[in-house]
Amino acid sequence: MANNKTTLKRKVHHINIMTDNPLEHSSKDKKTNVWQANVGHFYLSQAYGGYCLMRVVNKGGGCQTPISQGHLNAREMSHELDGFAAGLRYAASLSS
Repeated sequence: MANNKTTLKRKVHHINIMTDNPLEHSSKDKKTNVWQANVGHFYLSQAYGGYCLMRVVNKGGGCQTPISQGHLNAREMSHELDGFAAGLRYAASLSS
C-alpha cells in the first residue's frame, strides 16, 4: 500500500474511532454559536515535507504531539501510526 496523505489520514481517522474521540477537528457550540476545537481529536499536520500526528488538548485548538518529535516522511509516519494503533489495541485487550 502506498504511504500517501490519503492513507495516513485514513489511519488517523481509525485512531479517532478506536479512542472514541471526535471525528471532526472543530464544531459549533450550540449555546454560544461559536466554533471550538474538539478536545481529544487526532489529526495529521503537514509541514517541512513531512507529517506529524497531533492531538487537540483544549477548546482553543492547542495541540500536542503524542508519538513523534517533529515531522516525518510518509513511510516513517505510517509505521508510527501502525505502532500507535497496535498499542491502543493492546491496551484495550488488557482492560477487557
